[in-house]
Amino acid sequence: MNPKTPSLGVPAALSSGPASPERPAVKLEPVARTLLDLMSEAFYLLLLLKRGQSPTDATMFVQQVRELLDTVERNAMKLGIAGEDIYAAKYAYCAAIDEAILSTPSAVRDDWELQPLQLILFGDHLAGEHFFTRLEELRAQGGARLQALEVYYFILLLGFEGKYRLEGPEKLGYLTARLGDEITYLKGRRAAFAPHWAPPDAVAHAIRRQAPVWLPVVAVAVLGIAGYLMLAHALSRDTHRSMAAHQDVVSVPPRTAHVTITLP
Repeated sequence: MNPKTPSLGVPAALSSGPASPERPAVKLEPVARTLLDLMSEAFYLLLLLKRGQSPTDATMFVQQVRELLDTVERNAMKLGIAGEDIYAAKYAYCAAIDEAILSTPSAVRDDWELQPLQLILFGDHLAGEHFFTRLEELRAQGGARLQALEVYYFILLLGFEGKYRLEGPEKLGYLTARLGDEITYLKGRRAAFAPHWAPPDAVAHAIRRQAPVWLPVVAVAVLGIAGYLMLAHALSRDTHRSMAAHQDVVSVPPRTAHVTITLP
């Protein structure tokens, strides 16, 4: 029997009210085949945080996240997913949760700074930097760590910045694009990315090919020079045309011939 994606719904700490009786919620649970599929509920929770639905009780929220990750781990093990992939995915997810909470004002922010999720579960207080260190280690292993790489990639698409918050978005955008290309290559283009869980409407980083920074500057310079030459040519032509009408106003007298005779 294939395990299904764990059903968490909107956590109590983030819920904004009961569902309308006129419009009962209908929840579809596709069969999970990858670690990314299993974490669809976790990504939904992360998306709620990024949309401003902050928890009101830090202890309760930590417990909910732990239960969610435990469910993901159990189902992943049933699917035969490697423990290293599961551990790496949980670490990356905790880093993203911490950043989402600490990036926005909330009732739990002060408490969270003292006890972030990464510290509680992994004893680490530098996940913003170690996230990318672990990512490079996973990339070095290639296809063997494809399950974890997909999770890291999706977390980057949801806007995780880590150390790149200070270093600028260009490097992070390039890294994300490269990771997406590597995943596509490793999967052999056999299937679309995350076919069983559509990405959210508001994705922070859209993967796109970017032109070199110097190209727009060169293009503007070429257009400027071309415009200048065209304008200079037009002015010169108009000047000659205007002066032609006054050509006979001032005439230069013909030169007088001079003959020099030398006597012996």
